[in-house]
Amino acid sequence: MEKVEVIESIELIRKYNTETNKIEVKTALGGFPKKCYDTFSSFSNKYGGIIIFGINENEGFKTEGVYNINDLQKQITSLCNDSMEPSIRCDILPFRV
Repeated sequence: MEKVEVIESIELIRKYNTETNKIEVKTALGGFPKKCYDTFSSFSNKYGGIIIFGINENEGFKTEGVYNINDLQKQITSLCNDSMEPSIRCDILPFRV
């Protein structure tokens, strides 16, 4: 995954004002999102996908940031390694938009 791919994905969801079967956003300003397991499981069982944290779907896909990038990465890694069976390996690419 490259930064340009993520930026193009953000532009796409904003253009059509909707997520897709391969792009999902999660608000993460107030902590680790509660419904991540379902998204990771769905993407890992189908075609893969991009989960973008720090964008609020309910606010017109507005960029709002994340609560703590280091903890967010730890939570994602823990979810993928410890909660998924079989465990999944995800690419994490932190950057500012």
